[in-house]
Amino acid sequence: MLARVIGLIDKPAEGNLYLLGKNISRLSRSELSSIHNEIGIVFQENYFINEFDLETNIIFPLILKNEKKNDIVQALRELLPWLSLEKVIKEKVYKLSIAELKLAQFARAIIGRPRILLLDNFFKDVDSGIQKKINYLILALKKIGTTVIVFGQSPDDRTVNFNKKYEIYNKNLEER
Repeated sequence: MLARVIGLIDKPAEGNLYLLGKNISRLSRSELSSIHNEIGIVFQENYFINEFDLETNIIFPLILKNEKKNDIVQALRELLPWLSLEKVIKEKVYKLSIAELKLAQFARAIIGRPRILLLDNFFKDVDSGIQKKINYLILALKKIGTTVIVFGQSPDDRTVNFNKKYEIYNKNLEER
């Protein structure tokens, strides 16, 4: 799956993958880790740690980057109201609805202001109100230089203009 390769979870079966100007097959583990920290991913599966509360799951990427506690608190303070997650932030993830989990996945993916954001079938079954909020956050990310790649269904709302659309056809990536 292309999203897993770009997200540095799987290696390409063949050829070279360049991310942020670097050939990933030629990088050391620490260099790969550094690039991985620049990527936010939302997969269909949630990949949360059930024993943690929602807050810890969302800020986990910042903890791994050794961000300062004040910066983490500020990032949460800015992000949670946009996604209407303030009321459930202390809940265990297994108690959350599917919609809340989807928003939490998005929050975790963007909290570190990634340079690349991968959304895998993210907009499937997302209601229009939530979609509109997410679109504004995507616009803000694009303004700071984040590349947003959507796999599957695009947002219904035309707030976000995706510059190019591609399709895999006969094992080739072709612009539509």
